[in-house]
Amino acid sequence: MTEITTSENEIEHIDPIEVIHQGECQSLSGRSVLAFAIGRNQEDGTLHLAITGNSGGGMWCKNWAPAIAIQDIVLGAQELTAKSFHVLHQGKSINTGGFVLSALKEIGLVQVSEANTRLHEHTPAMTFEKSVAGYMGSHQAEPPKRRKAKEG
Repeated sequence: MTEITTSENEIEHIDPIEVIHQGECQSLSGRSVLAFAIGRNQEDGTLHLAITGNSGGGMWCKNWAPAIAIQDIVLGAQELTAKSFHVLHQGKSINTGGFVLSALKEIGLVQVSEANTRLHEHTPAMTFEKSVAGYMGSHQAEPPKRRKAKEG
């Protein structure tokens, strides 16, 4: 985060990550709907992912996870589980790993393993950036609906 001193003893923290897309997905258990955000660091252009909501309640870490760290985990594993993503937010809620996995499944970076449906695997030839571009292209934000003026 960037710190700006606004006046004597006041420091304003500015998050350099700007949300470029918001999405929703089912949790792995199917018991809740998760909200997530894809962000871009305005200083270095890197992509990030954050879980921003959970209809089922419970706790999770709302911090951004860098795409490069996510991609390293995905490419470095034969089998992926919620536990695979705990390293992204060490010492935070263990729910977060499963929520991140759900979001990655939604954007297409990972898929359910054909050999074992309790495991996930990297979607072949997919990178975080490619999956985000594809997801954003197929999930365009809807324009606001216009109301008809009352005739009078």
